[in-house]
Amino acid sequence: MTVNVDTRPVYPTPGLSDLESLIVYLDGLYELGEDCVNPETDIIVTDGEYDALRRKLRRKNPNSVIFKTPSASSVTNSVKKITHSPPLTSIEKADHEDYAIKVGLLESWIANCKSEISQVKLAQSYKLDGAALALYYEKGKLVSAGLRPRNGIDGLDVTEQVKYVANVPEKLKLPVTCSIRGELICLLSDFDKVQKELAAAGEKLRANPRNHAAGGIRQFKDPSKVKAQRLTFVAYGITGLNNPPYKTEVERAKWANQQLGIKFVQVRPYKFENLKMMEDYIPNLDYEVDGVVVSVDNIEDQEQLGRHGDQATGNPKGKIAWKFAEESAEPTVKSIDAKTGRTGKISFVANFDAVQLAGTQVSRATLHNAGFIIRNKITIGTVITVLKAGKIIPKVTGVVSSPGKFKFPTHCSSCGCKVELQQGKNSDLQELICRNESCPAQNISSLCHYLSVFGVMGLAEARVTQLVESGVVKSPIDFYKLNMACCLKAGLSERQALLAIAGIHMVSAPEKMDDADLKKAINRATWHKKKVPLWQFLACFGMESAGKSSGKALVSHFGSLEAIRNASIAQLEAVDDIGSKTASVVQSFLQENSDLIDELLEFIEPQLPKTGKLSGKQFCLSGGFDEGKKSLEDQIENLGGKCQSSVGRKTHYLVAGSGSGIKSDKAKELGVPIITVEQLKKML
Repeated sequence: MTVNVDTRPVYPTPGLSDLESLIVYLDGLYELGEDCVNPETDIIVTDGEYDALRRKLRRKNPNSVIFKTPSASSVTNSVKKITHSPPLTSIEKADHEDYAIKVGLLESWIANCKSEISQVKLAQSYKLDGAALALYYEKGKLVSAGLRPRNGIDGLDVTEQVKYVANVPEKLKLPVTCSIRGELICLLSDFDKVQKELAAAGEKLRANPRNHAAGGIRQFKDPSKVKAQRLTFVAYGITGLNNPPYKTEVERAKWANQQLGIKFVQVRPYKFENLKMMEDYIPNLDYEVDGVVVSVDNIEDQEQLGRHGDQATGNPKGKIAWKFAEESAEPTVKSIDAKTGRTGKISFVANFDAVQLAGTQVSRATLHNAGFIIRNKITIGTVITVLKAGKIIPKVTGVVSSPGKFKFPTHCSSCGCKVELQQGKNSDLQELICRNESCPAQNISSLCHYLSVFGVMGLAEARVTQLVESGVVKSPIDFYKLNMACCLKAGLSERQALLAIAGIHMVSAPEKMDDADLKKAINRATWHKKKVPLWQFLACFGMESAGKSSGKALVSHFGSLEAIRNASIAQLEAVDDIGSKTASVVQSFLQENSDLIDELLEFIEPQLPKTGKLSGKQFCLSGGFDEGKKSLEDQIENLGGKCQSSVGRKTHYLVAGSGSGIKSDKAKELGVPIITVEQLKKML
C-alpha cells in the first residue's frame, strides 16, 4: 500500500473527526485556490483522491455533518461573493477503482434514462479539467462572473478578473440575457510558456494546468495580473436564455460558437461502440481533459429527468461523467538531483527508469524540497508511486517502500559552500539552503531573472551559464560590456555572439538579419540608452517581496529613483503595499548595490510614469465597457492618470460601466465621485 494523503497533517476542526477535518480543510482549499496553499504542506489532492476520501467517510459515518451540507468548509474569506442562479452544480460521476463497478455505474445511468424517456439519444463531450466558472450577460454585455463553490451557490466574484481571460467577450454578438457556464483552463501550450517564465524569474513552478487556472484567476488585489496567467475560458452550457433557438446539446454548442462568439467545447452524438473505447479515449488536444461527459442530447428531456436530491442544487440526472483512470506506476528511485535556485533554496528531482504514463515516457518527478523528502522518507532505492491523469504533469503521490533516510548533501553543488537545513513555522516546512550570496547557481538564476524582467529576448539559461562559467559575466553590468572577443572566449560562435549582444541591446528581430546588417544594428543600438519604466528597472533585481507591484507603488509615491534610494525605512514603510520586511530589503539592497546601480545608469534610462492633464488623479473602472476596459485604462495612463483595481479613500473617480455593482456602492459610501464613460472621455 502507498502512503497517501491520509497520513499527511490534519487541521482539526472542533467536533469533527480527523477524516472530517481533512475534508473540511480540502473544501477550503478548493474555495480559496492554490495561491492560498503553502506549497510545502503538500495538502493538494486530485478530484479522485478527494472523492475517495468522501466515500471512505460515508462508509465510516454515513450520518456525518459533511453530508448534510454541500460544503462543510470552515475557511472564511472576505472576498466578494456572487450568488449563482440557478446554482452552478457538478454532475454525477462514473468513477471507481474497480473497473467493473465503474462500468455498472454508467450502464445503470443509461438504463434509468431509458426508463424515463421513450427514445433516448446521447451526446458526448470532453470533460475539461479546470475551474468551473459562470458568466452573466445582460443584453449581450458582461455584468458579472463567479467561480463554482462546493455548494454551487455562493461563489467567488471574479468579474474584474475574467476581463483578462481569453475567450471571455465583454460583449456577445447578440444582445441576449443569459448565463454561460464553462471551464477556466490553461492551454497546454500556454502552460509551457508560464512555466518557462516562472523558471526564468526564479519562482516556484505550477503543479499542473488545473491548479494554475484555479489559483491564477484569484488576483483580487490586482485583477490585471490575471493576464500574465494566460488563462482561457471554454463553455459547456447556457442557462436563462428566453426562447432558445436550439433543442439539443449538439445544436446549442454550434449556435453558441457561431452566433454568440463563445468558444464551446466540442459536442458530438455519442458514438462509442463499447466502454473500453471510452476508457482509451484521450484526444490529442491543447488542454487537459479528465473524462468524457455523456448527456441526454435533448435539453427538454434533460429537464424532464430532473435532479438528484434537492431540485435546485442536486446533480442533473441527464448527465454523467466517465472519468479517465488515473495512470500510476511504482518506479524505484535511482538517483536524486539537487539544484540551487535564485534565493539559495535547493530543490530536488527524483530520477528513475522510464515508465509509460498517459502516453508519454516519464523518468523524472519533482521531490520539491527537503521537507517533502523527510516527511515521505524518500531516498535512493525508495519505491515511489508516480501518478499521471490524462496529460497532467507527473507527481509523486506516495511511497510503497523505503530502505531508509535520504542523506542530504552537505555542500552546495554549485559553489561548494556548506548548506544548512532551515526549519519553517512547523515541522513540515523545511528547506535546504545555500547561504553563499556569491554562489554561481544563485547568480545565474538572478542574472536570468534580470534579463527576463528587463525584457531581453534570446538569452536562455544555457547561454547565460556559458557566459558566467567563462568568467566574462559576473553581474548585470557585464552584459552591457559584452563584445565579440568576450563571447568567443566564452565558447560562442560568431553568430551566437552577435545574437547575444543584439539581445542585450534590444535589437528587434536580430535572427532575421545577416551578420553584416546585424553588426550595423548593434553599433547603432549601443549609442542609445535602454529605456525602461522605473518600476521595471527596480523589479529586475529580484529583491525579495519587491516585484512589479512594489516597484509601481514606490515610483508612484516617491516620483524618482533618487528619492527612493535616499528614503529611510520609515519613509518606505509609509508607501501603500510596502510592509516593514519589504522596506528593509529594498533599503539594504539599494545601499549595498549603489555602485552597480550607478554603473547601470550609464546604459539605462529609467522612465517615470507619463505626465499630463490627469497627473495625480486616481481612477477605478468598474463594469463593462463597449470599447473595452483596457483601452480606457491606457488612455488614462497616457495622460498621467493612475488606474486602480479597487475603490479607496484616495480614489478620485469611479468610472461606472454596465453592472458596476458593489464598487459603485463602495464609492458612494466613501464619497468618491461616480462618472460615466462619456464624462471620462471629456476629461481625455
